[in-house]
Amino acid sequence: MEIEINKENFEEEVLNYKGTVIVDFFGTWCMPCKMLKPILEKVSKEQNIKLATIDIDENEELVREFGIMSVPTVKIYKNGNEIATSVGLVSENRILELIK
Repeated sequence: MEIEINKENFEEEVLNYKGTVIVDFFGTWCMPCKMLKPILEKVSKEQNIKLATIDIDENEELVREFGIMSVPTVKIYKNGNEIATSVGLVSENRILELIK
């Protein structure tokens, strides 16, 4: 399940969610982001994990709040708590390691 996140729904969809959420900070112009997206979609579907995407150009307040310096940046949340962060293009295995 994939959902677009913004300042208005971040708390409800990520922080108040009971379970695991993959949060993908991306840019529409970013080639590594485009390469990572199918990996995140596959992991999300196979592991039955929510995938939350945040377009950095449309959500500058969230980018500042989380100190996002480059994309793609992936943050993993479990029951509202951030448990892992990854920056750059990573493999499916690395995403699975972050989730565990």
